[in-house]
Amino acid sequence: MSRFEHPLHNHWHVVALSAQLGEKPHATTLMDEEIVLWRADGKVVALSDRCTHRGTRLSLGWVENQNLVCPYHGWQFASTGEVVRIPSLPPERPVPAKACAQRYHCVERYGLVFVCLGEPTRPLYEVPEFEDGGFRMHLVGPTPWQTSAARSLENFMDETHLPWVHPDMLGNPDAIPVVETREVEEKPGEFYFECQSEVSDRIDRTKKTMNRLTYHIVLPFTLYHENIYPNGDRVIDLFFTTPVSRTRTVRYMVVARNFALEQPSERLITFTEKIWEQDRPLIESQRPAELPLKWDDEMHLRGPDGPSIVYRRMLAQAGMSQFPVVQALV
Repeated sequence: MSRFEHPLHNHWHVVALSAQLGEKPHATTLMDEEIVLWRADGKVVALSDRCTHRGTRLSLGWVENQNLVCPYHGWQFASTGEVVRIPSLPPERPVPAKACAQRYHCVERYGLVFVCLGEPTRPLYEVPEFEDGGFRMHLVGPTPWQTSAARSLENFMDETHLPWVHPDMLGNPDAIPVVETREVEEKPGEFYFECQSEVSDRIDRTKKTMNRLTYHIVLPFTLYHENIYPNGDRVIDLFFTTPVSRTRTVRYMVVARNFALEQPSERLITFTEKIWEQDRPLIESQRPAELPLKWDDEMHLRGPDGPSIVYRRMLAQAGMSQFPVVQALV
């Protein structure tokens, strides 16, 4: 297997906020691959953060004439990954073709930067409401967690923890519902389910409503969620959890709402950050950090754990039961 043939390599993953890219190169990591990002001709470029000459981090360099300059010997890398200048060589001597750096697929959307190490098998998740003037958007993250991306995503779609971990915010500890078997709709590489939950209003915490919660999970680590109030107010969450390594992940979320448009989003961002911080120590304490995909590795309850069972089964069927191992560079 080459370095980029694992199924996880062939999906888009968030690696940075668009706002994090300034005049200097930006370093990031995806599945143990060190990546450098910068803008060339207005577009984000992603290359291996390793000079092919002596292995220096290119992210320590600078951008000159749209090219990335290695800080060690001044080699200049174009957006294609090709080396276009080696200062120590005479002008008439050609640059060795082998000098080029690994280039990755890279796109920018929703204020986020996405990278695919292999060949993308699915397009980015489309949310028409993000382009709708009747919704106001904001971003949450990047938020690092010391756990695997699959553990992080499973936590987001686990409804039965809400009354216990988030009382009076996302669940009511005085009215804990018995969870019957959820109707889970499955399609290749994705599934959908929904439930009802009594929650506190995000604007007025003294009010409680019975909301409809929807979950659309797209393998491996994308989740579209809606919190729909009885009066028609909607909160849309497009959630991504990025596998930095086997036991490190970073959370990002794009949020849109169709109410309180004149109000700043800081209060809602703080609300989400508090929810995540209530979850974080519990999920980071789970052992093993990687999500067990064999049926008998952990105990499961039919009904309450139904969506999680589907998620684990689909990950295993898609060949994502093992984290990709970084192959040595030769």
